[in-house]
Amino acid sequence: MPAIPSPDDLATKARFVFRGTVQRLNAATLTDVHDTARTAIVKVDETIQAPKSLSHFTGRDITVQLQEGSGLKVGDQAVFFTDAWLFGNTGVAVRSLGQHVPGPDTAALRTSMDPVTNLIDRDTRTHFDAADMVVGGTVTSVRVPPGVRPDRLPSEHDPQWREAVVQIDKVYKGKPEKQEVLVRFPASADRMWYRAPKLEVQNRGHFLLHRWSPELGKKTLAETPAAADSYVVLHPEDFERVEHPGPVARFLKSKA
Repeated sequence: MPAIPSPDDLATKARFVFRGTVQRLNAATLTDVHDTARTAIVKVDETIQAPKSLSHFTGRDITVQLQEGSGLKVGDQAVFFTDAWLFGNTGVAVRSLGQHVPGPDTAALRTSMDPVTNLIDRDTRTHFDAADMVVGGTVTSVRVPPGVRPDRLPSEHDPQWREAVVQIDKVYKGKPEKQEVLVRFPASADRMWYRAPKLEVQNRGHFLLHRWSPELGKKTLAETPAAADSYVVLHPEDFERVEHPGPVARFLKSKA
């Protein structure tokens, strides 16, 4: 049998994590769930991490689609790692990615009393781990990338790439070769790009940078090559302003 992922690994994949008690097997709180061969009604005893839409179910019964061979019985208590499945007038149904018996490893998942904050903090940690370099700094200049024709007609979902120079004040991850780094970002407000950071001169904050590559260029409709030592910001959490500290600042402080 394959090894069961650790609670920490499961929590990284799951959006809704809770400690619950099995009330009924082969049953559901939603009439929309017709196949109850692997479902159970579970009382949510404690919400550990959750998006806002699932943060208010503590003390209520919900439907859980269990994994094959879960081995759970009525009365069993477990920490369930789940994703949203169905929402209805009579409740909610979620799909389980796995479960663990409550213990020290599952207790360590709670870093805040607020389950929404717990999920945000975990997403931030995952985002930090995926970044190639994380720095604090200031944008000193912004330009259109060299090689872009000024008379070029924009295409559908054109990202309108810009290049910013960031003067580095502090390094949290990576080993920059210089005290400044070149960062690409899409200036377009198109639906594909509107959530990406829009950098301006004098912007100060934390940058979670991802190294530019030819593959990334193809995925992001880049029509001109980028410098070999340049980076990109695309995710809304890739830049957090120093005057509006949020989950990135909180995470970096916890690592200090």
